[in-house]
Amino acid sequence: MIKQIIASVMITASVCAFAQVKVVEGTKFTTDDNLETDAKLVLADDYNSYMFSAINIDGLMRNVFPHKKLLMRKLDQNGSLVDTYTQDYANKTNGVLHNYLGSQQIDEDRLVAFTEEYFGKENRKEVFQHVFSKKTGSFTTKSIAKYTIESANKSGTTYIVFSENGKYAAVFNDRYSTKKTGNVNDALVIDLRTLTPLWNKEITLSSDYVEKSLTLTNSGKIVLLRKAAGWKESYKMEMVSNTEDKDLPFDDKYIPEKLYAISKDDNDYLVTFGRKNQAVKMGGSTFGTVMFYDIKSGKAIISNTNLAGAQDMSDVKVIKTIIKGDEVLMAVQQETVSRPLPTAMNRFPDPVYTLDVGVLMKFNKEGEVKQFVPLGSNPSGRRVQVIESGDNLYVSAFYPKGTFGNTGFSMKTFDFGSLTPKELTVDYKGRNFFQNYGFTDGNLVQFVSATNKLLFLDKDGKNVQVFSVYNFVK
Repeated sequence: MIKQIIASVMITASVCAFAQVKVVEGTKFTTDDNLETDAKLVLADDYNSYMFSAINIDGLMRNVFPHKKLLMRKLDQNGSLVDTYTQDYANKTNGVLHNYLGSQQIDEDRLVAFTEEYFGKENRKEVFQHVFSKKTGSFTTKSIAKYTIESANKSGTTYIVFSENGKYAAVFNDRYSTKKTGNVNDALVIDLRTLTPLWNKEITLSSDYVEKSLTLTNSGKIVLLRKAAGWKESYKMEMVSNTEDKDLPFDDKYIPEKLYAISKDDNDYLVTFGRKNQAVKMGGSTFGTVMFYDIKSGKAIISNTNLAGAQDMSDVKVIKTIIKGDEVLMAVQQETVSRPLPTAMNRFPDPVYTLDVGVLMKFNKEGEVKQFVPLGSNPSGRRVQVIESGDNLYVSAFYPKGTFGNTGFSMKTFDFGSLTPKELTVDYKGRNFFQNYGFTDGNLVQFVSATNKLLFLDKDGKNVQVFSVYNFVK
């Protein structure tokens, strides 16, 4: 009996020790902070993780600095740098221009990045896909689309958008148009699981409206938000696919400014952020209302929110969408724009865009916003991050002093049903770890559920360090 008790105590102690939160610091490494953009942690598993970034700088001194590269840094279990894989996507022919369009993880092994090059002398534009595989440790490049352009200055604009479920990518070539050429565009939707075209066609749109934004549904259809040409305050939504091209009617008094597509029970829906035509703008913001739109039935539910509380708000970023039963939860974050005062050295300074306040927004089954939870303020301009585990949400956000008796970026846990926050603490070096280091950007955070490990990358200029929080979810 005594032996059984001792064994039971030892097992309990072992389980408790195993479940104890542990923080491991990776060795610091450096990046070129002035050149690298779109940095994010990807392809994380039990053993390794990878940091992707892109260099998209044009310049004449091609042999002095790497101006067009895709970078994949391999990190070990502790987050220390193991290797760096580089893909130069520049055509060295003089006069050929290049552009990085976007990237996304496909599955546990692969990430795809898209670039374009255009050459006025040959009147051509070409789009490439670059697939990195961690099994081979290399990039594979393939040309996926070629377009004719008038010149380098009249080459139109190429957009890459990804579906919310990660299954599809759309290449939309918005051609340079005139009264003579009309509004003709090229659409290519790719199945990312096979990296083959789902559909591909030329689209002719009416010239009395111009394209404002677009989104891709989880079934691989493109929805365009179009604004009336000229001064008229009129908008329309148009859905195109391989077999259809139709308008999606909605209240003409509502002005959508941003589109986002989701699906529920295999049906496609749109969530749009905007305002009512007669609504008074708050500061420079136009995002005072949210419309939940059922594409199949055409039913639209418009909810008033206080998203427009930030002055000069320029955009809304959807960080994460979670669907449970009939309810839809969105973590969204506002972006604001500030315009620095001119100086003697810089008479026309560029505007500065900063991520601002984050909120959790829950829709009921009818599509009404039933809960709206602000996530504090965000003076540091950092991205909100949301991790889902069962019925719990783990949210990083900036909470001002007094909310929880402290200040700084913290991790909070929310029950999906009530959305009531509780602070998470990890005692590390005498302080709450999450406030001590904070989160630089949601792209630099990954949760490895198989090992219950939270990875995040602390970035200070060129210096980068990865921290691993084991037994994060309890």
